[in-house]
Amino acid sequence: MKRQLKIFVITALCLALAITLSFIGCKKEEAAEGGMQVKTYTNAADITIGFSLWTMEFTFFQNVEKGVKDACEDLGFKYVMIDQNSDATKMVQDINALVGQKVSGIVVTPVDPGAIGPAVENARKAGIPVVCADIGKSGPVNALMISNNFKGGELAAEFLASKLNDKTKPLGLGNLLPQWTYARQRGEGFLSKAMELEYNVAANIIVQNPSAEGGYDTMQQILSAVPDVAGVYFTSGREAVGAAQAIQAAGKDIWSVGYNGDPEEFQAIKDGVLDATILQEPYYIGYRSVEILKEILMDGKFYENVEVPVDVKLVTPENIDQIAADILEKTGNSAFPAQ
Repeated sequence: MKRQLKIFVITALCLALAITLSFIGCKKEEAAEGGMQVKTYTNAADITIGFSLWTMEFTFFQNVEKGVKDACEDLGFKYVMIDQNSDATKMVQDINALVGQKVSGIVVTPVDPGAIGPAVENARKAGIPVVCADIGKSGPVNALMISNNFKGGELAAEFLASKLNDKTKPLGLGNLLPQWTYARQRGEGFLSKAMELEYNVAANIIVQNPSAEGGYDTMQQILSAVPDVAGVYFTSGREAVGAAQAIQAAGKDIWSVGYNGDPEEFQAIKDGVLDATILQEPYYIGYRSVEILKEILMDGKFYENVEVPVDVKLVTPENIDQIAADILEKTGNSAFPAQ
């Protein structure tokens, strides 16, 4: 009798263990993630990634989207994208719509980082992790993929110093508006490295109109304030091209550096108008954002307000062709403007 009871108990325990293990293997196991309950999955086909994109108008965001889409395909996830069309109100509505569609995870490039907080909270309450792909964040996102903007500014200062090789030559900075917290680090890195190299940034002017025209106007202001300026750095692509065109129109010999790696910048470098730019890696930003969601949703890895820096590189006439070829191979998009 005792032997039969013992066999019964062992059998019951084994059955309970088998049931527990099979339950753990279900796709909707929940795990704590910084105070939120995250659904975890064993089957990639059950995962849908929603992407709320700033705009498909610009090549940078096209390449971010390509990275997100390729990662979803490579990892076996379903994919849905909604274009914010550069509209902050639509951005919030789109994120909430993705929550309503019960996506598994969300990637967002926010047109207005300060406005996404409530929508992010809504997603997290639904157990949906959120990764910001560049630009910035507000609210407790799981992760932010962000270019190493400070390093980019340092690279720009080092480039100008190497070309001038004269610490008495003044520099100029075309800076971004204060609300762009993360992008402003591009200017902070430049100012820090210029000081370290003992160069004087004699003009630091905010580009009020973020466009080529705004860059042109700001460069004229720098020329007026510092007529003997020898090198300038503009912290965004279109503005940098406009600034370089203003230098050309004034008949000045001034070194110029931009930031982004926009097609207009690549063409300006190729044409000898702009001297260099700092290239971001939008494709990698998008791809890695999905990999992070995979780590959260399938591997149970913990991410909570983590900032993941993405490397940047200097583009010059010497390496532009090779970098352009790499971009075309990776993204299918030309580094130069469409003909």
